[in-house]
Amino acid sequence: MKRIAFLNILFAVLFFAACRKNDNPKIPELERVPVPSLTVKDGSDAQISPTDPAGFSAQIDVDLFFKDDIPPQKFDLVVIKNKDKSTVEVIQAGITSFPTTVSITGQELIDLYGEIEDGDVFTVGVDITTQNGSVFQAFPPVGAGYGPGVQNEAGGVTLTVDFARPCAYVPSLYEGDFEVVVDEFLDTAPGDVLTLTKIDDTHFSYVYPSPTNPLPIIVEVDPGTNRIKIVKQKIGDNFSWEPAYTNPHAETTSSAENQVLPCAESFTLIIAYSVDQGDFGSYKFTMKKK
Repeated sequence: MKRIAFLNILFAVLFFAACRKNDNPKIPELERVPVPSLTVKDGSDAQISPTDPAGFSAQIDVDLFFKDDIPPQKFDLVVIKNKDKSTVEVIQAGITSFPTTVSITGQELIDLYGEIEDGDVFTVGVDITTQNGSVFQAFPPVGAGYGPGVQNEAGGVTLTVDFARPCAYVPSLYEGDFEVVVDEFLDTAPGDVLTLTKIDDTHFSYVYPSPTNPLPIIVEVDPGTNRIKIVKQKIGDNFSWEPAYTNPHAETTSSAENQVLPCAESFTLIIAYSVDQGDFGSYKFTMKKK
């Protein structure tokens, strides 16, 4: 916002310096536009369940980012599907008090767009109507909503929120050879291949190569959310690179990154490693089907 105002002032100074008074066109007045802020309330679904999309439920607080700024005439909460700006639908129109909590359900999205398929993503934003009736769209047909740079200039305000339906978990996909994409613990390198073994429809395992006498690491899958976890378990007798570090264990943290991504044929784990002598901290581990 400040950058836009500065450029307008600079342009005006240069223009007036180069022209006669009577030649000057009427300069439009700058308009203050309130900045919306969206917050997903605790307890909301973070994603649309691949097994029960109609059961999705979330609540969003619609608020003003600058509390003491001039209020809008109204906000309209809107949504688009799969980043297609031609699919704008109104979730709740005429929001005039702040904050206002708006509920969104999977059935509402189905009523608007039809069945929710694997990989669909819904993006929620705010259309702003100012006090003088000017409208600033969240998803204009051309360009970015509200103009470029607003999010940074407003200090990281959340202007849009995404809700996606991941691809449904396919147990048979998570077996066989997988390539390492990221291993922050650095005991494997990108391109290394590990073999996944299907245990049952909600569990698979792999063997991490650095422990001596390695034990399979068992990963548990929640097919309703595609979240995965490792319950703390021993993964070998010690680390081969330092035999003094005995009884290494692995377990996942509570990170939302712990998930299978069947559309991408990959998975990510945030793993905390420990030994009898202490803890190493947590590290990202991502693999993709070869």
